[in-house]
Amino acid sequence: MSSSGAEWLMDGGLMEGGLMEGGLMEGGTVTRPCRLLDRLPRDADFLGDDTLLICPWLEGLDLEAGPWLAALSIHDCNAYLEGDWTFIASPAERERCYFGVFALDRLRSQDGLFALLRRRGVDAIVNLPSITFFDGATAQTLDSLGFDAKAEARFLDKARRQGFRAALCVRAGDDRAGGNGACVLHEGPGHPFSFIR
Repeated sequence: MSSSGAEWLMDGGLMEGGLMEGGLMEGGTVTRPCRLLDRLPRDADFLGDDTLLICPWLEGLDLEAGPWLAALSIHDCNAYLEGDWTFIASPAERERCYFGVFALDRLRSQDGLFALLRRRGVDAIVNLPSITFFDGATAQTLDSLGFDAKAEARFLDKARRQGFRAALCVRAGDDRAGGNGACVLHEGPGHPFSFIR
């Protein structure tokens, strides 16, 4: 993947608005920091206890804006799955890794995406980039075209039925956060991602 090996640490501590304090979300849900990687993880990436969000489609994008720009149709986010690589990690390491997959891919069928993921040794995914990065009129327009959070959730539900672990990426404060298993929370550009289970 990337020769630069760029990575981004996304803090899981206090978030604006008081949603999370000290790693706990309201109601006592445990949170962990997330770290985005634009490449497959290396041994040193597993030294901490953070959740790794593996997003090779970030390679070449600006470090701060990359996750948010990738939600735009600037490139084929899932093309990295067609490369020649295999994800190899211990069970403990795998437990902390989720691969970013564009759930609303119109270039590949869902079954085709699942087959590519299996061939690469991937067993856990997150809908990243997410349609929930958009709000207001843009979100309404995308929603009218079938690009909505419900479609992402259906994709992840199907992935779970196919045997994948799946984390839902949603905006912090979304009613679905923490209700059905693993989630990656965001508040938009300039704010950290956090992982909750």
